[in-house]
Amino acid sequence: MGKLRTVSTVLILLLISQFIYAEKSGVSIYDLSVSTGATFSWNPGMETGELFKRGEVVRFKVGVPFILINYTKKMESVEVFRSKNGAVYISQNGADAIRDLFKDKPPAPGSMVVKAIIIDPGHGGKDPGAIGRHVVNGEKIVLKEKDLVLDVAKDVFRQLKTKYPEKEIIMTRDSDKYITLEGRTEIANRVKLKENEAMIFVSIHANASLNSHSKGFEIWYLPTDYRRELIDADSLDKDLHDVAPILNSMLEEEFTVESILLAKQIQSGLEKTVGNVIPDRGLKEESWFVVRNAKMPAVLIELGFVTNREEALIMRKGEYLKKISEGIYNGVSNFVDHFDITIPE
Repeated sequence: MGKLRTVSTVLILLLISQFIYAEKSGVSIYDLSVSTGATFSWNPGMETGELFKRGEVVRFKVGVPFILINYTKKMESVEVFRSKNGAVYISQNGADAIRDLFKDKPPAPGSMVVKAIIIDPGHGGKDPGAIGRHVVNGEKIVLKEKDLVLDVAKDVFRQLKTKYPEKEIIMTRDSDKYITLEGRTEIANRVKLKENEAMIFVSIHANASLNSHSKGFEIWYLPTDYRRELIDADSLDKDLHDVAPILNSMLEEEFTVESILLAKQIQSGLEKTVGNVIPDRGLKEESWFVVRNAKMPAVLIELGFVTNREEALIMRKGEYLKKISEGIYNGVSNFVDHFDITIPE
């Protein structure tokens, strides 16, 4: 009789727990970020998260019965909880509110949007780029820049294409083929844009040094005093020829600011995904060929040093390269989302 009572009690508890779990139906936060195209960031220590898209922000915390919209509006009676497998979920009413907040809206008249993103994996084909040679437990390991950057670029391309199906996401190469430096910038510069459209150029490389202890990632942009010929005077009306240098200088200053902002966003993205593994060498200025010849905001990323043994062994791992590509993707998408905020005339 005692055993029967014990079994009955266990069955009742199981039924109750299943009922409670069934009551906690909701939507996976990760799935919600993918379906809405929002950027998802998560702090595992604090169990707090954030969804971000085009200037709209939603913050939440596991176990707290509300979400915070744009830091000012509090939506009550929203449950954020963990499922049995540990994934973070949100109740249906909260998911519906977030979908509505992040619903794509047509650009306001005259507002600027990023229409095209150029992803440029460096080197390729007969040009291997930097090469790291190391011996591990008697095994000779060769790491080629052209292979690393192509893997990362493909993953960044995939993520951007998923989030921005309406934008042109273009790779200068998507296989192991050789493209000249001139050919890379020509691909970017021949993209046709409308008056309210903009584009950005992101070149991805890996580093090398005679100093085998050099390590870390860095992002480069044009020196702030560098001047390109962004506007061809012959393309302007005759009465504007005299002011072409002024217009060119104004556009260069705009591109410089945007390049620095893009570099900072990518730096922040990489700090969050790999900053605990390799050092951040910071933002730097240099007139690299592809950066100075791309007539748009442009940056060049150095993922790490193939000549550093420790770093090279880490970069061999697919899961680590995915963290790098996630950091770059988050940085680019954050820049684009900020840039695409529409302001009515």
